[in-house]
Amino acid sequence: MTNEKSCGAIVLKMMNGRVCTLLVRQNAGHWGFPKGHTEAGETEEQTALREVLEETGLKIKISAAFRDETHYSPKAGVYKDVVYFLAEPESGTEKPQKEEIDQMEWVTMIDAMALLTFENDAMLLRSAVKYLKEQAPEGEELPL
Repeated sequence: MTNEKSCGAIVLKMMNGRVCTLLVRQNAGHWGFPKGHTEAGETEEQTALREVLEETGLKIKISAAFRDETHYSPKAGVYKDVVYFLAEPESGTEKPQKEEIDQMEWVTMIDAMALLTFENDAMLLRSAVKYLKEQAPEGEELPL
């Protein structure tokens, strides 16, 4: 069995008073978060920074306090680990990487749950929302 590792980010920003996340639709048609394979010598954070920039055109700032993983088999004989961080855009121009990304959209958390193709990504988003709610000041409602 071959083991692969990728890293990416759940990129968040406030839009119209709501927390929104950036989803990408791969050329294969599935919706998820920007991510990609690690390269030799890279840390998980470096891979996430590079892959989000390559796939979306955005430079991001990672919140190292949140790190979660998904595991799956994309095809027979391959087992894949994917590490995700929470992040926010810092700079750059939104531009999908045509070789891999067909479309990208900023969506609310509710809309993201409806768009995500795979359950492991939905579980990841639920984990991120739980973390964000725990970090919110007491008594303050998170605008999801």
